[in-house]
Amino acid sequence: MKNLKLYLSVMLLLIIVSCKKKDEVTPEETKMDLTKYFITMEFPTQFTGGRTYNIPYLIVFDNDEKATHYGFASPGPEITPYKLEEDKITLIVANQTWIFTISDNQITAFSGIPNPPKSVKLHEVPATNQLVGKYSGMLQSRLVNTAFPYRYVLNQTQFGEEMVDNPTLDYVINPVKNVFAVSYIDSVKRYFLAIDGKLIVVRMKNGGTNAESYMYGTLTSDEL
Repeated sequence: MKNLKLYLSVMLLLIIVSCKKKDEVTPEETKMDLTKYFITMEFPTQFTGGRTYNIPYLIVFDNDEKATHYGFASPGPEITPYKLEEDKITLIVANQTWIFTISDNQITAFSGIPNPPKSVKLHEVPATNQLVGKYSGMLQSRLVNTAFPYRYVLNQTQFGEEMVDNPTLDYVINPVKNVFAVSYIDSVKRYFLAIDGKLIVVRMKNGGTNAESYMYGTLTSDEL
């Protein structure tokens, strides 16, 4: 009789343990949401007179595993597929495989990109529009070894541009990821990228003189 009670006790204990194991759910590893991040990098580009400038390049990620690329010297954006697998972001760009290795929300390595870029960084999309503000500085000409003073003002949906006077909000923009905007008005295309409190501007004018056909610069904030 004692043996029977011992046997039943053991069986009951095994049943309880088994039930607990079935109820336990192994938590799934949370996959990084790339739509909340973007990549910036810079491509060294030769200007007239042997000058080299690092032209920005931006990649933003959409919900349907598509990435939009903005080259600040290209005619327009390019859309390519991407995949996120474990610690690697893979993009297929012009039949080339670009791979970014990430760790602790930072890019630790990359491969497959021709003309290897500099300052390759992964950023988290900010909660507020970083473009808003007043900025001034010099824009360097690509074809002529000279620079021109420019001033900009930007709010949530508009911007203004002047060389001497204080700018007013004259033109419409549509911010992307709270850090980027592109505008094409009267044969002038402008790229704006706000990073670390500074405004990167690329200004291109179709049919303009050599001096104004392509200008680039990093402007500082006029607001304390």
